[in-house]
Amino acid sequence: MEGAGYNRHNADDSAWTLAVTRTFPLHVLLLPVALALLAGCARTIPTPEPTATPSPAAASVAVAAATPAASDTPTATPSPTATATASPVPTTATVTATDTPTLEPSATATPTAPAAFAVIVRNPVNLRDGPGEGFDVVGQVISGQRYPVLARNASGTWWQIEVDGLAGWVFSDLVTIEGDLDGPAVAEAPVEPTALPPVQVYETTIDIPTYPYAAFTEDAVNEEYGWTYRRFNRADYEASSARAYPWSYRAVVLENEYLRITLLPDLGGRIYSVVFKPTGNNELYQNAVIKPSPWGPDEQGGWLAAGGIEWDLPVAEHGYAWGDPWGYITNRTDPATASVTVFMPFEDHLRAEVDVTLRSGEAAFTIQPRIVNPTDKPVDYQFWINAMLAPGPAGTVGPELRFLFPTDQVTVHSRGDETLPEQQSALPWPVDNGVDYSRLGNWGEWLGFFERPAAHGPFTGVYDGAADEGMVRVFSPAAAPGSKGFGLGWSDPLDPALYTDDRSAYVELHAGVSPTFWDQAHLEAGETYTWQETWFPVAGIGGVSTADGNGAVYLTPAAGGLAVGLFPRQPVNGRMVLTVDDGELLAEDVTLDPAQPFYQVVEAAGLAAGQRASVTLFDQDGSTVLHYDLILP
Repeated sequence: MEGAGYNRHNADDSAWTLAVTRTFPLHVLLLPVALALLAGCARTIPTPEPTATPSPAAASVAVAAATPAASDTPTATPSPTATATASPVPTTATVTATDTPTLEPSATATPTAPAAFAVIVRNPVNLRDGPGEGFDVVGQVISGQRYPVLARNASGTWWQIEVDGLAGWVFSDLVTIEGDLDGPAVAEAPVEPTALPPVQVYETTIDIPTYPYAAFTEDAVNEEYGWTYRRFNRADYEASSARAYPWSYRAVVLENEYLRITLLPDLGGRIYSVVFKPTGNNELYQNAVIKPSPWGPDEQGGWLAAGGIEWDLPVAEHGYAWGDPWGYITNRTDPATASVTVFMPFEDHLRAEVDVTLRSGEAAFTIQPRIVNPTDKPVDYQFWINAMLAPGPAGTVGPELRFLFPTDQVTVHSRGDETLPEQQSALPWPVDNGVDYSRLGNWGEWLGFFERPAAHGPFTGVYDGAADEGMVRVFSPAAAPGSKGFGLGWSDPLDPALYTDDRSAYVELHAGVSPTFWDQAHLEAGETYTWQETWFPVAGIGGVSTADGNGAVYLTPAAGGLAVGLFPRQPVNGRMVLTVDDGELLAEDVTLDPAQPFYQVVEAAGLAAGQRASVTLFDQDGSTVLHYDLILP
């Protein structure tokens, strides 16, 4: 967000905020909107009639009812943070807040009476040292504050205001001007640094062939959570010989120069696709049809393997809300940052809200869930981010896809191969009995597993070596200790007809607030739990050895030398250095960005086991952007 003032080459930027609070910030801000949204949010999963295409009029009514006014904003100033006592999070939750820089005057404030005042209408708003988003952030102001106007730029798109005797510039869309609009003088501004292109956020619709799932559901209640969900009658559905018909879904799109991210509020607020524009490929699995599978919570009777990234609450195995209509709000704090907040209807039980944020100049996006307990009782629960992945151009996974888990053991959750360890038992990772289970093509039947005993961090992901493309998640294991992988199998997989019509396949990457499906997280009455993590595609570097908030690195022995790959999540002008036992093997100036990463096989004779190979990418100031050490096998 514009108020974040993040450092473009600081790994901490991508990292995470972790907090447990006793506030309901989004609830308070969105309640008036939510009441207006309930009519739209009440729409169930579509039930196309078997003899006709669903009426466009019905869909348009839902869009009108569920789209909030543009002035609504999901950002709130948090109240004091409580100490977390929740398992499995550490006993003291740390709130990571961006320090507000000390204001530096960019012009001398005039002592004459101001002709106009600026009232801040968003929260928070950055102050910059010039009239443009390319200028440095020198401070922040918050909604409701009122400041004298000193000057304006020639186009009237930025206003210079006085804050505690110092001057800074604010974007005009983030303030209301009181007084004489023409009174403030036009300032001669310094030359603006090269501005990043704006992030687009817009609404559209997507037509997807859909089976009449909802016609075969009925209300059921989980008494423990006071949660009414839809139970699927699979026997009646299969007896009906149901067919898929086109159905129109609301879609919200975030787009910058590298990524196009599409969310579907009507299908649980999920991220439906993440297109990496340099390759043109969707890194997420996107089912060609919306079709009920036999999986999900046993009591629910079915689950839609629609694809994308879904939010699973309050139970394991996909939760209950994956197919419900969610509300949403779009938010822009300046031209370079936009976000979408998706949220469950405000019912009197545990609920989730998720911010998805995209910034200019980055091939990465952040996800910030908030789990809210609005009740007067504590609750034990499950929450998982479930990403269904199929990186590359094929729209399905291939045998060279590899799971990236930085651990030496996993815990088996489920398996089709009975020669593998039983459920809840340890499995060496990645190699067991000579089989490398990180490579999907080595699998027979399905397998699900958790990092053991919990997530190690700071990353997980998948990378398809044949497609030379993958997806990475960067996170704090203290904030989200659950890390799970799942695949449908390879030589003897689960039948694709169970969930799709085109025989496509996917793998899953789960991120949870508890280490496994057998553990529970805990939230006291009135508490909200939140954290932030970063996701980004990776392509063109051969694989991934490590990743952090600045990008990914690949370093591995290759024929005659070392294969080196560097993928920064944003442009970098600098220098890369490759060493072996502190002896320089390669050093060269580079200009890299997500569309033009670095990959090279560097000749190196006489390499021996036990030697240390290191690769570092420095920026033009000499600061480390990416680094990795490898002890040669």
